[in-house]
Parts: sequence; C-alpha cells; structure tokens
Amino acid sequence: MWKRKGFTLAEILVVLVIIGVLASLGWPSYVGIKEKSLNGEAKTNLALIRAAEKIYRMEQNFYYPYASTTDVASDINSLLKLSLPESATRLWSISLNAAGAPESADATRINAGADGRKWTINLSGEGDPTCSGGTYCPP
Repeated sequence: MWKRKGFTLAEILVVLVIIGVLASLGWPSYVGIKEKSLNGEAKTNLALIRAAEKIYRMEQNFYYPYASTTDVASDINSLLKLSLPESATRLWSISLNAAGAPESADATRINAGADGRKWTINLSGEGDPTCSGGTYCPP
C-alpha cells in the first residue's frame, strides 16, 4: 500500500482558489474601514486644535497670532500645548489658516494612498469638519 506523504496538486490549487476568493471579498471592506479610520483621525486632530484655540483665546483674550499658514504639527503642539500624535504629520499635512484671527484648520492627506482629500474645520465657531476632494470623503 502507498503511504501518502503530501498533498496533490489539485488539493493545493483548490485551497489557493478558496483563499483568493476570500481575500478578494475582504479587501474592499478592509480598505473602506481603513479610510474611515483615517478620516476619523483627521477630524479628531482638527477638533483638538479648535479646542486648544478656544482655550488659548480664553486665557489670552486673543487667538494665537499665526503667520499666514503654519504647517508643522510640532509647532502647533508647542504653541497650543497639544500633543498631536506622530501620525498626524506622517499621514496628514495639518495647517492653520489665519487672517488676523485663525479662521480654519486643514488636514490634507499625504504620503501613501494620498488622494487629495482635505478636511477643514472652522476654529472660531461650531460645527463638524467638512471634507472636500479625494476618493474617500463621506457622501
């Protein structure tokens, strides 16, 4: 009697086909969930910046006097006493737009998977961040 010590080519091919089908079904969900979490990260960082601006205004009686644009999260961290995560600079270009008083903060997607998506939040008022451009802006 023959002792079977391995798998046949047909068995291996069937397993590979099953794995391929499962991967092709799961990949779009994975990408969508990943992009939703990146959107959430941008919105959270912008909400933190808005809260820090409000606190700064309450303490100093004026908004922090930025240049026309500040685009370094470490500067924003030190000036507004925040601790934005490192991924804030690795995945997003964060900037504060000022005209006498800061009007808005932007987070623009950069690096791998960058699609030009941009989140903007009004610093002096209320309301949620809005998304423009890019593939993964919510409808």
